[in-house]
Amino acid sequence: MKNKTHSLLDTHQYSKDALKHFYRQLFETYSDEEKVLKAIFSFFRQILREEEDVKRIIEGMDKIDGIRAQKSKPKIEKIAETWLKKAYFQHLYHKYSIVRGYFTNFTKEIIQPTSREGKEKLKRSSIYYFDRYNDKHKKKLKRCRSNERVLELQKKYPKLNIVDAFAFGLIIEKFATTNEDLEWFENIVKILIKKKE
Repeated sequence: MKNKTHSLLDTHQYSKDALKHFYRQLFETYSDEEKVLKAIFSFFRQILREEEDVKRIIEGMDKIDGIRAQKSKPKIEKIAETWLKKAYFQHLYHKYSIVRGYFTNFTKEIIQPTSREGKEKLKRSSIYYFDRYNDKHKKKLKRCRSNERVLELQKKYPKLNIVDAFAFGLIIEKFATTNEDLEWFENIVKILIKKKE
């Protein structure tokens, strides 16, 4: 299952003991490539220490893949991501509309800017991130509803809402429209519909 939203810069800050374990495991598994392994381990350790040279290299990789480290995202962007994922669940489950005004009111309540300038800035950024993520999710929903493999799976289980369930999996970035992910998803469906013995 692909997840293209996380950068190497989001890597957990491992303890020294965990890093030593990682280093030992590398050598046990790939002992014939000692110099390469030392370079890999050193690079990995520098990622965890957030050394500037390595950070720049990874930011370049992220730019090529169109992703950004979660740590570097502004608070309002993180709020928009989470709020819209929850809103899309309500939209798919209850058929509720997704309204930008609800989101801007929500961010106002959460952040509570005091100055007029702060309120204007918050409104602009709320609208920007809402539109950005909402457009992204709408495209995923549209792609899912026209995907032949997803529609075939829907025909296989006509009593279940396969299309919207899989679309939600795409929106929360747990699945991609690959054969492998569709197979995993179908396995989950099989477990859900199997009667308990």
